[in-house]
Amino acid sequence: MSELPRQDSIGHVDELDPANQSLAEALRKSFRVLKLIMLVLVVLYFLSGWFSVGPSERGVVLRYGRIVGAGPNNTAGDAVLGPGWHWSWPYPIERWSKVSSVERELPVRFMFQLTEEEQTGGIQGYKFGLLSPQRDDYLITGNVNILHAALLVKYRITDPVAYLTHVAPMPSPTASVRSRPYEQYPEYTVLTDLVRSAVIETAGMRADLDIRGAKQDEFVQAVASRVVGKLKSLDEAGLGLGITIDPATGIIAPKTGGVEGIMPPRQTQQAFENVDKALSGKVIAITRATSAAQSLLVKTAGPGYESILAEVEKEFDLIRKLSVARGADAAKLKKEAEAQRDVVDQRLGEAGGDARNIVKRAEIKRDQIVKEAAGDYQQFLAVLPEYEHNPRIFMTQILSEVFASALKNDQIGKIFVPESVKAYWLQIPRESMPAEEQKKAKEETPGVIQIDPRSTLGKIE
Repeated sequence: MSELPRQDSIGHVDELDPANQSLAEALRKSFRVLKLIMLVLVVLYFLSGWFSVGPSERGVVLRYGRIVGAGPNNTAGDAVLGPGWHWSWPYPIERWSKVSSVERELPVRFMFQLTEEEQTGGIQGYKFGLLSPQRDDYLITGNVNILHAALLVKYRITDPVAYLTHVAPMPSPTASVRSRPYEQYPEYTVLTDLVRSAVIETAGMRADLDIRGAKQDEFVQAVASRVVGKLKSLDEAGLGLGITIDPATGIIAPKTGGVEGIMPPRQTQQAFENVDKALSGKVIAITRATSAAQSLLVKTAGPGYESILAEVEKEFDLIRKLSVARGADAAKLKKEAEAQRDVVDQRLGEAGGDARNIVKRAEIKRDQIVKEAAGDYQQFLAVLPEYEHNPRIFMTQILSEVFASALKNDQIGKIFVPESVKAYWLQIPRESMPAEEQKKAKEETPGVIQIDPRSTLGKIE
Protein backbone atom coordinates (compact mmCIF):
# COMPACT_ATOMS: atom_id res chain seq x y z
CA MET A 1 0.00 0.00 0.00
CA SER A 2 1.07 3.53 -0.62
CA GLU A 3 2.20 5.58 2.27
CA LEU A 4 -0.31 8.01 3.79
CA PRO A 5 0.57 11.69 4.27
CA ARG A 6 2.61 12.27 7.35
CA GLN A 7 1.98 14.93 9.97
CA ASP A 8 4.73 16.58 12.06
CA SER A 9 4.64 17.73 15.70
CA ILE A 10 3.22 21.13 14.91
CA GLY A 11 0.38 19.77 12.57
CA HIS A 12 1.89 20.32 9.16
CA VAL A 13 0.93 17.68 6.62
CA ASP A 14 3.22 16.62 3.95
CA GLU A 15 1.71 16.90 0.53
CA LEU A 16 0.83 13.61 -1.23
CA ASP A 17 2.70 12.58 -4.20
CA PRO A 18 0.75 12.33 -7.45
CA ALA A 19 0.22 8.55 -7.15
CA ASN A 20 -1.30 8.72 -3.69
CA GLN A 21 -3.38 11.67 -4.67
CA SER A 22 -4.87 9.76 -7.63
CA LEU A 23 -5.63 6.83 -5.38
CA ALA A 24 -7.41 8.99 -2.84
CA GLU A 25 -9.49 10.57 -5.57
CA ALA A 26 -10.48 7.15 -6.89
CA LEU A 27 -11.52 6.03 -3.42
CA ARG A 28 -13.69 9.08 -2.99
CA LYS A 29 -15.45 8.45 -6.32
CA SER A 30 -15.93 4.78 -5.52
CA PHE A 31 -17.51 5.69 -2.19
CA ARG A 32 -19.92 8.06 -3.92
CA VAL A 33 -20.90 5.34 -6.43
CA LEU A 34 -21.33 2.88 -3.58
CA LYS A 35 -23.66 5.26 -1.74
CA LEU A 36 -25.65 5.79 -4.94
CA ILE A 37 -25.95 2.03 -5.46
CA MET A 38 -27.02 1.56 -1.86
CA LEU A 39 -29.61 4.30 -2.26
CA VAL A 40 -30.94 2.67 -5.44
CA LEU A 41 -31.06 -0.68 -3.68
CA VAL A 42 -32.98 0.81 -0.78
CA VAL A 43 -35.45 2.44 -3.19
CA LEU A 44 -35.83 -0.81 -5.10
CA TYR A 45 -36.29 -2.64 -1.82
CA PHE A 46 -39.18 -0.40 -0.84
CA LEU A 47 -40.63 -0.46 -4.34
CA SER A 48 -40.68 -4.26 -4.22
CA GLY A 49 -43.54 -3.95 -1.77
CA TRP A 50 -45.89 -2.85 -4.55
CA PHE A 51 -48.09 -5.56 -6.05
CA SER A 52 -51.25 -5.68 -8.16
CA VAL A 53 -54.41 -7.73 -7.66
CA GLY A 54 -56.27 -8.74 -10.82
CA PRO A 55 -60.03 -8.34 -11.42
CA SER A 56 -60.66 -12.03 -10.69
CA GLU A 57 -58.30 -12.20 -7.69
CA ARG A 58 -58.24 -11.29 -4.03
CA GLY A 59 -55.09 -10.57 -2.05
CA VAL A 60 -53.86 -10.52 1.55
CA VAL A 61 -50.73 -9.27 3.29
CA LEU A 62 -48.84 -11.44 5.78
CA ARG A 63 -46.56 -9.91 8.42
CA TYR A 64 -44.16 -12.43 9.91
CA GLY A 65 -46.49 -15.19 8.75
CA ARG A 66 -49.70 -13.71 10.18
CA ILE A 67 -52.36 -12.17 7.95
CA VAL A 68 -52.65 -8.42 8.50
CA GLY A 69 -56.19 -7.26 9.31
CA ALA A 70 -57.67 -10.73 9.83
CA GLY A 71 -60.64 -10.97 12.18
CA PRO A 72 -61.11 -13.39 15.09
CA ASN A 73 -60.69 -17.08 14.26
CA ASN A 74 -58.90 -16.05 11.06
CA THR A 75 -61.99 -14.62 9.40
CA ALA A 76 -61.74 -12.18 6.51
CA GLY A 77 -62.16 -8.97 8.48
CA ASP A 78 -60.35 -6.08 6.74
CA ALA A 79 -57.56 -8.28 5.42
CA VAL A 80 -58.92 -8.96 1.94
CA LEU A 81 -57.57 -6.66 -0.75
CA GLY A 82 -59.63 -6.05 -3.88
CA PRO A 83 -58.43 -5.51 -7.46
CA GLY A 84 -55.83 -2.78 -7.96
CA TRP A 85 -52.35 -1.76 -6.72
CA HIS A 86 -51.34 -2.28 -3.08
CA TRP A 87 -48.18 -1.88 -1.02
CA SER A 88 -46.72 -3.91 1.79
CA TRP A 89 -43.45 -3.88 3.66
CA PRO A 90 -40.89 -5.85 1.67
CA TYR A 91 -39.76 -9.32 2.65
CA PRO A 92 -38.89 -10.50 5.28
CA ILE A 93 -41.12 -8.07 7.19
CA GLU A 94 -44.20 -8.71 5.12
CA ARG A 95 -45.19 -10.67 2.06
CA TRP A 96 -48.34 -10.81 -0.01
CA SER A 97 -50.37 -13.63 -1.47
CA LYS A 98 -53.15 -13.72 -4.08
CA VAL A 99 -56.04 -16.16 -4.48
CA SER A 100 -58.10 -16.59 -7.65
CA SER A 101 -61.86 -16.02 -7.22
CA VAL A 102 -62.70 -17.68 -10.55
CA GLU A 103 -65.11 -20.62 -10.32
CA ARG A 104 -63.29 -23.92 -10.04
CA GLU A 105 -64.47 -27.41 -10.95
CA LEU A 106 -63.68 -30.63 -9.16
CA PRO A 107 -64.95 -34.03 -10.40
CA VAL A 108 -66.02 -36.62 -7.84
CA ARG A 109 -66.61 -40.09 -9.28
CA PHE A 110 -68.15 -43.33 -8.12
CA MET A 111 -67.67 -45.05 -11.46
CA PHE A 112 -66.54 -48.41 -12.74
CA GLN A 113 -63.53 -48.60 -14.99
CA LEU A 114 -64.26 -47.35 -18.49
CA THR A 115 -62.24 -47.87 -21.62
CA GLU A 116 -61.21 -44.86 -23.71
CA GLU A 117 -63.77 -45.87 -26.33
CA GLU A 118 -66.55 -45.97 -23.72
CA GLN A 119 -65.50 -42.61 -22.27
CA THR A 120 -65.83 -40.92 -25.66
CA GLY A 121 -68.59 -42.88 -27.38
CA GLY A 122 -70.66 -44.12 -24.47
CA ILE A 123 -71.44 -47.60 -23.24
CA GLN A 124 -72.68 -49.95 -25.94
CA GLY A 125 -74.50 -53.16 -25.03
CA TYR A 126 -74.52 -54.98 -21.71
CA LYS A 127 -71.58 -56.53 -19.91
CA PHE A 128 -71.94 -59.08 -17.17
CA GLY A 129 -68.49 -59.07 -15.60
CA LEU A 130 -67.96 -58.75 -11.87
CA LEU A 131 -67.31 -55.47 -10.08
CA SER A 132 -63.95 -55.24 -8.37
CA PRO A 133 -63.62 -53.00 -5.26
CA GLN A 134 -59.97 -52.46 -6.14
CA ARG A 135 -60.81 -51.22 -9.62
CA ASP A 136 -64.42 -49.99 -9.61
CA ASP A 137 -66.22 -47.52 -7.38
CA TYR A 138 -69.94 -47.44 -6.63
CA LEU A 139 -72.69 -46.22 -4.32
CA ILE A 140 -75.00 -48.34 -2.16
CA THR A 141 -78.54 -46.97 -2.03
CA GLY A 142 -81.03 -47.07 0.82
CA ASN A 143 -82.78 -50.12 -0.66
CA VAL A 144 -79.44 -51.96 -1.00
CA ASN A 145 -78.92 -51.46 -4.72
CA ILE A 146 -75.78 -50.31 -6.52
CA LEU A 147 -75.46 -47.15 -8.61
CA HIS A 148 -72.56 -45.34 -10.24
CA ALA A 149 -72.21 -41.57 -10.29
CA ALA A 150 -69.92 -38.99 -11.88
CA LEU A 151 -70.53 -35.62 -10.23
CA LEU A 152 -68.96 -32.23 -10.91
CA VAL A 153 -68.50 -29.77 -8.03
CA LYS A 154 -68.48 -26.05 -8.86
CA TYR A 155 -67.13 -23.74 -6.15
CA ARG A 156 -65.38 -20.44 -5.49
CA ILE A 157 -62.82 -19.17 -2.98
CA THR A 158 -64.73 -16.39 -1.22
CA ASP A 159 -62.67 -16.07 1.98
CA PRO A 160 -58.95 -15.91 1.12
CA VAL A 161 -58.01 -15.60 4.82
CA ALA A 162 -59.63 -18.90 5.79
CA TYR A 163 -58.40 -20.52 2.59
CA LEU A 164 -54.77 -19.48 3.10
CA THR A 165 -54.91 -20.38 6.79
CA HIS A 166 -56.47 -23.84 6.64
CA VAL A 167 -56.24 -25.01 3.03
CA ALA A 168 -53.24 -23.54 1.21
CA PRO A 169 -50.65 -25.22 3.46
CA MET A 170 -52.06 -28.62 2.50
CA PRO A 171 -49.82 -30.37 -0.03
CA SER A 172 -51.47 -31.95 -3.05
CA PRO A 173 -51.04 -35.73 -2.85
CA THR A 174 -50.49 -35.92 -6.59
CA ALA A 175 -48.47 -32.74 -7.08
CA SER A 176 -45.58 -34.70 -8.55
CA VAL A 177 -47.82 -36.32 -11.15
CA ARG A 178 -49.50 -33.12 -12.43
CA SER A 179 -51.66 -35.11 -14.86
CA ARG A 180 -54.90 -33.26 -14.07
CA PRO A 181 -55.13 -29.56 -13.13
CA TYR A 182 -57.69 -30.06 -10.36
CA GLU A 183 -55.39 -32.51 -8.56
CA GLN A 184 -52.93 -29.64 -8.02
CA TYR A 185 -55.46 -27.64 -5.96
CA PRO A 186 -54.58 -27.60 -2.26
CA GLU A 187 -58.23 -28.24 -1.46
CA TYR A 188 -58.38 -31.32 -3.69
CA THR A 189 -58.17 -33.89 -0.90
CA VAL A 190 -60.31 -32.23 1.77
CA LEU A 191 -63.06 -31.09 -0.63
CA THR A 192 -63.16 -34.48 -2.36
CA ASP A 193 -63.57 -36.21 1.00
CA LEU A 194 -66.36 -33.80 2.04
CA VAL A 195 -68.30 -34.32 -1.18
CA ARG A 196 -67.83 -38.09 -1.21
CA SER A 197 -69.11 -38.40 2.36
CA ALA A 198 -72.13 -36.22 1.49
CA VAL A 199 -72.92 -38.34 -1.57
CA ILE A 200 -72.62 -41.60 0.38
CA GLU A 201 -74.83 -40.31 3.22
CA THR A 202 -77.51 -38.95 0.86
CA ALA A 203 -77.59 -42.08 -1.31
CA GLY A 204 -77.90 -44.27 1.80
CA MET A 205 -81.21 -42.59 2.68
CA ARG A 206 -82.85 -42.91 -0.76
CA ALA A 207 -84.03 -45.68 -3.05
CA ASP A 208 -82.31 -46.17 -6.40
CA LEU A 209 -85.32 -44.82 -8.33
CA ASP A 210 -85.17 -41.66 -6.17
CA ILE A 211 -81.55 -41.04 -7.19
CA ARG A 212 -81.63 -41.38 -10.96
CA GLY A 213 -84.22 -40.64 -13.60
CA ALA A 214 -86.89 -38.04 -12.87
CA LYS A 215 -85.61 -37.42 -9.32
CA GLN A 216 -81.92 -37.11 -10.23
CA ASP A 217 -81.83 -33.31 -9.93
CA GLU A 218 -83.50 -33.51 -6.52
CA PHE A 219 -80.83 -35.97 -5.34
CA VAL A 220 -77.97 -33.80 -6.62
CA GLN A 221 -79.40 -30.71 -4.88
CA ALA A 222 -79.71 -32.72 -1.66
CA VAL A 223 -76.02 -33.61 -1.94
CA ALA A 224 -75.11 -29.95 -2.51
CA SER A 225 -77.14 -28.88 0.53
CA ARG A 226 -75.39 -31.48 2.66
CA VAL A 227 -71.96 -30.28 1.49
CA VAL A 228 -72.96 -26.68 2.28
CA GLY A 229 -73.96 -27.84 5.77
CA LYS A 230 -70.58 -29.51 6.29
CA LEU A 231 -68.74 -26.35 5.21
CA LYS A 232 -70.88 -24.30 7.57
CA SER A 233 -70.04 -26.65 10.46
CA LEU A 234 -66.34 -26.14 9.76
CA ASP A 235 -66.85 -22.37 9.75
CA GLU A 236 -68.64 -22.52 13.12
CA ALA A 237 -65.79 -24.61 14.53
CA GLY A 238 -63.22 -21.99 13.42
CA LEU A 239 -61.83 -24.28 10.71
CA GLY A 240 -63.49 -22.70 7.68
CA LEU A 241 -62.08 -23.51 4.25
CA GLY A 242 -63.15 -20.23 2.64
CA ILE A 243 -65.00 -22.22 -0.05
CA THR A 244 -68.56 -21.44 -1.16
CA ILE A 245 -70.87 -23.82 -3.07
CA ASP A 246 -74.25 -22.84 -4.47
CA PRO A 247 -76.79 -25.31 -3.00
CA ALA A 248 -78.92 -25.10 -6.17
CA THR A 249 -76.29 -25.40 -8.93
CA GLY A 250 -73.04 -26.14 -7.09
CA ILE A 251 -73.10 -29.86 -7.89
CA ILE A 252 -74.29 -31.37 -11.17
CA ALA A 253 -74.30 -34.82 -12.74
CA PRO A 254 -73.47 -34.06 -16.39
CA LYS A 255 -73.53 -36.49 -19.26
CA THR A 256 -69.97 -36.64 -20.59
CA GLY A 257 -68.88 -38.50 -23.68
CA GLY A 258 -72.11 -40.47 -23.93
CA VAL A 259 -71.87 -41.67 -20.31
CA GLU A 260 -74.73 -40.74 -17.97
CA GLY A 261 -73.93 -38.83 -14.80
CA ILE A 262 -75.80 -41.35 -12.64
CA MET A 263 -76.32 -44.86 -13.97
CA PRO A 264 -76.79 -48.45 -12.83
CA PRO A 265 -74.09 -51.11 -13.18
CA ARG A 266 -73.69 -52.52 -16.64
CA GLN A 267 -74.76 -55.90 -15.31
CA THR A 268 -78.24 -54.59 -14.37
CA GLN A 269 -78.62 -51.81 -16.93
CA GLN A 270 -81.25 -53.67 -18.97
CA ALA A 271 -83.43 -54.25 -15.89
CA PHE A 272 -83.23 -50.55 -14.99
CA GLU A 273 -84.13 -49.58 -18.55
CA ASN A 274 -87.20 -51.81 -18.39
CA VAL A 275 -88.25 -50.12 -15.15
CA ASP A 276 -87.70 -46.69 -16.73
CA LYS A 277 -89.87 -47.67 -19.69
CA ALA A 278 -92.60 -48.88 -17.35
CA LEU A 279 -92.46 -45.66 -15.35
CA SER A 280 -92.58 -43.61 -18.54
CA GLY A 281 -95.58 -45.61 -19.71
CA LYS A 282 -97.23 -45.08 -16.33
CA VAL A 283 -96.72 -41.32 -16.55
CA ILE A 284 -98.08 -41.25 -20.10
CA ALA A 285 -101.11 -43.34 -19.11
CA ILE A 286 -101.84 -41.14 -16.09
CA THR A 287 -101.50 -38.02 -18.22
CA ARG A 288 -103.85 -39.39 -20.84
CA ALA A 289 -106.34 -40.55 -18.22
CA THR A 290 -106.25 -37.18 -16.49
CA SER A 291 -106.75 -35.38 -19.78
CA ALA A 292 -109.60 -37.72 -20.75
CA ALA A 293 -111.22 -37.32 -17.32
CA GLN A 294 -111.01 -33.55 -17.53
CA SER A 295 -112.38 -33.56 -21.07
CA LEU A 296 -115.22 -35.86 -20.03
CA LEU A 297 -116.05 -33.74 -16.99
CA VAL A 298 -116.05 -30.57 -19.06
CA LYS A 299 -118.27 -32.26 -21.63
CA THR A 300 -120.54 -33.55 -18.86
CA ALA A 301 -120.90 -30.46 -16.66
CA GLY A 302 -119.12 -27.62 -18.47
CA PRO A 303 -116.04 -25.63 -17.44
CA GLY A 304 -117.29 -25.15 -13.88
CA TYR A 305 -117.44 -28.87 -13.14
CA GLU A 306 -115.08 -28.63 -10.17
CA SER A 307 -117.45 -26.56 -8.04
CA ILE A 308 -120.39 -28.78 -9.04
CA LEU A 309 -118.39 -31.89 -8.16
CA ALA A 310 -117.47 -30.42 -4.77
CA GLU A 311 -121.13 -29.71 -3.95
CA VAL A 312 -122.22 -33.19 -5.08
CA GLU A 313 -119.52 -34.84 -2.95
CA LYS A 314 -120.61 -32.72 0.01
CA GLU A 315 -124.21 -33.86 -0.43
CA PHE A 316 -123.07 -37.48 -0.73
CA ASP A 317 -121.06 -37.16 2.48
CA LEU A 318 -124.10 -35.75 4.32
CA ILE A 319 -126.30 -38.60 3.06
CA ARG A 320 -123.71 -41.15 4.15
CA LYS A 321 -123.59 -39.65 7.65
CA LEU A 322 -127.39 -39.48 7.77
CA SER A 323 -127.65 -43.20 7.04
CA VAL A 324 -125.99 -44.07 10.35
CA ALA A 325 -127.17 -41.12 12.46
CA ARG A 326 -129.89 -41.38 15.11
CA GLY A 327 -132.03 -39.01 17.11
CA ALA A 328 -131.27 -35.30 17.13
CA ASP A 329 -128.16 -35.79 14.99
CA ALA A 330 -130.27 -37.42 12.28
CA ALA A 331 -132.75 -34.54 12.26
CA LYS A 332 -129.93 -32.01 12.01
CA LEU A 333 -128.22 -33.90 9.22
CA LYS A 334 -131.50 -34.25 7.36
CA LYS A 335 -131.96 -30.49 7.31
CA GLU A 336 -128.38 -30.00 6.15
CA ALA A 337 -128.82 -32.63 3.43
CA GLU A 338 -132.04 -30.99 2.18
CA ALA A 339 -130.35 -27.57 2.10
CA GLN A 340 -127.35 -29.06 0.30
CA ARG A 341 -129.68 -30.74 -2.20
CA ASP A 342 -131.14 -27.35 -3.07
CA VAL A 343 -127.60 -26.04 -3.60
CA VAL A 344 -126.76 -28.99 -5.87
CA ASP A 345 -129.98 -28.50 -7.85
CA GLN A 346 -129.13 -24.84 -8.29
CA ARG A 347 -125.59 -25.66 -9.44
CA LEU A 348 -126.87 -28.33 -11.81
CA GLY A 349 -129.28 -25.79 -13.26
CA GLU A 350 -126.29 -23.52 -13.91
CA ALA A 351 -124.17 -26.36 -15.33
CA GLY A 352 -123.27 -26.73 -18.96
CA GLY A 353 -122.58 -29.68 -21.23
CA ASP A 354 -124.53 -32.93 -21.02
CA ALA A 355 -125.65 -32.25 -17.46
CA ARG A 356 -127.54 -29.17 -18.58
CA ASN A 357 -129.24 -31.10 -21.39
CA ILE A 358 -130.16 -33.92 -19.01
CA VAL A 359 -131.57 -31.48 -16.48
CA LYS A 360 -133.58 -29.70 -19.18
CA ARG A 361 -134.97 -32.99 -20.53
CA ALA A 362 -135.82 -34.10 -17.01
CA GLU A 363 -137.62 -30.83 -16.37
CA ILE A 364 -139.59 -31.21 -19.63
CA LYS A 365 -140.42 -34.84 -18.79
CA ARG A 366 -141.46 -33.83 -15.29
CA ASP A 367 -143.79 -31.15 -16.61
CA GLN A 368 -145.22 -33.62 -19.13
CA ILE A 369 -145.90 -36.25 -16.47
CA VAL A 370 -147.47 -33.68 -14.18
CA LYS A 371 -149.73 -32.44 -16.96
CA GLU A 372 -150.71 -35.97 -18.01
CA ALA A 373 -151.44 -36.87 -14.40
CA ALA A 374 -153.54 -33.72 -14.01
CA GLY A 375 -155.42 -34.54 -17.25
CA ASP A 376 -156.04 -38.14 -16.17
CA TYR A 377 -157.26 -36.89 -12.84
CA GLN A 378 -159.68 -34.49 -14.47
CA GLN A 379 -160.93 -37.24 -16.80
CA PHE A 380 -161.33 -39.55 -13.84
CA LEU A 381 -163.40 -36.96 -12.03
CA ALA A 382 -165.53 -36.50 -15.17
CA VAL A 383 -166.40 -40.25 -15.63
CA LEU A 384 -166.60 -41.10 -11.93
CA PRO A 385 -170.36 -40.35 -11.63
CA GLU A 386 -171.11 -42.54 -14.66
CA TYR A 387 -169.06 -45.41 -13.25
CA GLU A 388 -170.75 -45.16 -9.88
CA HIS A 389 -174.20 -45.20 -11.62
CA ASN A 390 -173.60 -48.54 -13.41
CA PRO A 391 -170.09 -50.03 -13.07
CA ARG A 392 -170.75 -53.13 -15.27
CA ILE A 393 -172.04 -51.22 -18.27
CA PHE A 394 -169.20 -48.68 -17.91
CA MET A 395 -166.46 -51.38 -17.84
CA THR A 396 -168.04 -53.23 -20.78
CA GLN A 397 -168.06 -50.03 -22.81
CA ILE A 398 -164.46 -49.27 -21.93
CA LEU A 399 -163.38 -52.84 -22.79
CA SER A 400 -165.15 -52.63 -26.15
CA GLU A 401 -163.38 -49.39 -26.94
CA VAL A 402 -160.03 -51.01 -26.11
CA PHE A 403 -160.75 -54.03 -28.34
CA ALA A 404 -161.87 -51.78 -31.13
CA SER A 405 -158.72 -49.71 -30.86
CA ALA A 406 -156.59 -52.88 -30.92
CA LEU A 407 -158.35 -54.30 -33.95
CA LYS A 408 -157.90 -51.06 -35.86
CA ASN A 409 -154.15 -50.94 -35.09
CA ASP A 410 -152.12 -52.46 -37.94
CA GLN A 411 -149.11 -52.89 -35.66
CA ILE A 412 -150.90 -55.50 -33.53
CA GLY A 413 -151.17 -59.14 -34.66
CA LYS A 414 -154.65 -60.64 -34.24
CA ILE A 415 -155.10 -64.35 -33.38
CA PHE A 416 -158.59 -65.90 -32.75
CA VAL A 417 -158.45 -68.95 -30.49
CA PRO A 418 -161.51 -71.31 -30.47
CA GLU A 419 -162.74 -72.77 -27.19
CA SER A 420 -164.02 -76.11 -28.61
CA VAL A 421 -160.81 -78.07 -28.12
CA LYS A 422 -158.96 -78.83 -24.96
CA ALA A 423 -155.42 -78.52 -26.41
CA TYR A 424 -153.98 -77.68 -29.78
CA TRP A 425 -150.87 -76.44 -31.56
CA LEU A 426 -150.93 -72.86 -32.65
CA GLN A 427 -148.55 -71.70 -35.40
CA ILE A 428 -148.28 -67.92 -35.53
CA PRO A 429 -147.33 -66.58 -38.98
CA ARG A 430 -144.45 -64.12 -38.55
CA GLU A 431 -145.68 -62.13 -41.54
CA SER A 432 -148.61 -60.92 -39.45
CA MET A 433 -146.25 -59.57 -36.76
CA PRO A 434 -144.42 -56.23 -36.83
CA ALA A 435 -140.87 -56.31 -38.24
CA GLU A 436 -139.12 -55.97 -34.90
CA GLU A 437 -141.25 -58.70 -33.33
CA GLN A 438 -140.59 -60.97 -36.31
CA LYS A 439 -136.83 -60.59 -35.80
CA LYS A 440 -137.17 -61.25 -32.10
CA ALA A 441 -139.36 -64.29 -32.70
CA LYS A 442 -136.80 -65.77 -35.10
CA GLU A 443 -134.08 -65.43 -32.47
CA GLU A 444 -136.02 -66.60 -29.41
CA THR A 445 -138.87 -68.94 -30.55
CA PRO A 446 -139.06 -71.83 -33.07
CA GLY A 447 -142.32 -70.50 -34.53
CA VAL A 448 -144.66 -73.13 -32.98
CA ILE A 449 -146.33 -72.56 -29.61
CA GLN A 450 -148.48 -74.97 -27.62
CA ILE A 451 -151.56 -73.22 -26.21
CA ASP A 452 -153.66 -74.38 -23.30
CA PRO A 453 -157.29 -73.26 -23.91
CA ARG A 454 -157.77 -72.92 -20.18
CA SER A 455 -155.28 -70.06 -20.14
CA THR A 456 -156.22 -66.46 -20.47
CA LEU A 457 -155.53 -66.55 -24.22
CA GLY A 458 -158.09 -69.27 -24.72
CA LYS A 459 -160.76 -67.13 -23.08
CA ILE A 460 -160.44 -64.01 -25.20
CA GLU A 461 -163.83 -62.86 -26.45
